[in-house]
Parts: sequence; C-alpha cells; structure tokens
Amino acid sequence: MAARGDDTHFEFGRPDVPCLQLLTLNMTLATDSPLSVTTYQDNDAFGLTIDIFTGAPTEAPGPGYRSRALPELPTGQIEEVAAYLDGDLLAEVGLRVAGQELLLIAGEAHEEQSGRLVWHRLDESVLVFPRPSDADAMSWTPIRDPLRFVTPHCQ
Repeated sequence: MAARGDDTHFEFGRPDVPCLQLLTLNMTLATDSPLSVTTYQDNDAFGLTIDIFTGAPTEAPGPGYRSRALPELPTGQIEEVAAYLDGDLLAEVGLRVAGQELLLIAGEAHEEQSGRLVWHRLDESVLVFPRPSDADAMSWTPIRDPLRFVTPHCQ
C-alpha cells in the first residue's frame, strides 16, 4: 500500500518510510500451510489478526496498491514470536526469522498537505519493520506505550 499519493502518482517508500505498509502479509510455512497477517476492526481501532490464507494471491485492490514478493524480508525458520496487546487489541507482533528481527504493527501512514507523514497506531494496515528500532524512534498517534506482553499458555 502506498505511503503517499494522489489519484495518479503513488510512493511506496522513501527514506522517511522505514517500513513496508501492507494491506496483507501472506506467508507460507515449511509445512506448506499458508498464513495471512492482516487487520480487523474492533469498534474504532484495528488490531492484527492471523488467518489461514485460503486462496490464490489476488490482484491489487485498486490504485495505490500493488502485489509483489518481498525480498527485503527474511525467509527461514521462525525462531521466536512475541505478541503485544493494547487493551484487547493485538497491536504488535515481534518475530525472529532466521536470526533477523521483524516487527509488525497495526498502523498506517497518513499524509498531511505538507507531504509530511503522520504515523497512526491501531489503524488498518500491517506495518512491517525490518529494523524494529526504527519503530522505537518514530512519533506515534496515539502514543505507543504501554503495551502488554501476551504470555502463551500451553495445555
């Protein structure tokens, strides 16, 4: 999903865009199980959700969107997963894939008339940060802290 644009011109990345802004992140596990990370709306805010991807990749849904492979993201074994809640919403997921850290945040860039991007949390896109520290250095609306770590319970 473009971070900036109008009806005819779209920008997907620049130095002030330290992440990928995605409608959906589709991935395939080693077992050939396809997963999709997207967002869902809960009243006024959005959280991340993970579903089984049940179809072939579709064409981009319209202007400002494109479908493509993501070679800038690591492939390999998912070694660690950390989930963080903001209230009842799954706001962020940290992953370590083949030794590289990734951070997924429910959020979106909003372009002001000046061209400056304002980063909103709990919005309708999946923001993927190849360097999680970039997310720490950004100004967020609403403020990013505090988040609650979700402890997995196995039975």
